[in-house]
Amino acid sequence: MPGFIIVALIGAILSGISLAVFAPYVTLRRISYMGEALSHIAFAGIAIALISGMNLTLGAWIFVSIVALLISWLSRKEKIQEANTITIFLSLSMALGIILISLSKNYAFDLSSYLFGNVLLISISEVWALGILNVLNILFILIFYKELFYLSYNPEMAKVFRIRATFIDYLFYLLLAANIVLNLKSAGIILVTAQLILPAVIAFNLASRLGWIILISAIAAVLSALIGFYLSFVFDLPTGATIVIVQASMYALSFIFKRRK
Repeated sequence: MPGFIIVALIGAILSGISLAVFAPYVTLRRISYMGEALSHIAFAGIAIALISGMNLTLGAWIFVSIVALLISWLSRKEKIQEANTITIFLSLSMALGIILISLSKNYAFDLSSYLFGNVLLISISEVWALGILNVLNILFILIFYKELFYLSYNPEMAKVFRIRATFIDYLFYLLLAANIVLNLKSAGIILVTAQLILPAVIAFNLASRLGWIILISAIAAVLSALIGFYLSFVFDLPTGATIVIVQASMYALSFIFKRRK
């Protein structure tokens, strides 16, 4: 097997895990739309990085992080409904990105790669970055497991226990933004969105304890990456789309299992 295939396979697995461990929290907090919106908002961040000459990943992460924190702050302080706030920033960011890309005469932006990604183009340095990000994700969840539990299941109870909700919430959004941006090149918007939803709903159909749900979500992401990668290699199919199909099939099986149980 060629070396770049092995690198791509490792990248696909790490990508799946990095998003899957956040998926249960995204689902419990009912912010699935937030994850999808941030992946689209990254479009403006990429455009700003292109215009300014910054590194694309760093520029997109800075922009997405700022927007994510603004959404969280406005929803909490100004009592603006979160869905409305997300829609406003999503529309504004997409419009800004389109304008800036049109002004960048020396760069031909490939929209299809942005939507679907191409895990076969992932570099070794990006695999290392995903590995480090996975370590940070796991440390964050282990250190703040109790706090995240209350913030996800019962935010009011978090206030009773004097949990630093705002600080942990900001950390959560910063890491979520990093996971989305770092996976855009290899996964694209479609797979990023799917991996922030499907592994979690699969896990919720199979378990009820949060610890098991996070573990099953990660396992589902790894299995779908392996199966999807193999099928795409054998039948010459787009890898990201194939992984999404595999995850959707796993969800259907988990739903049947839940109904029978």
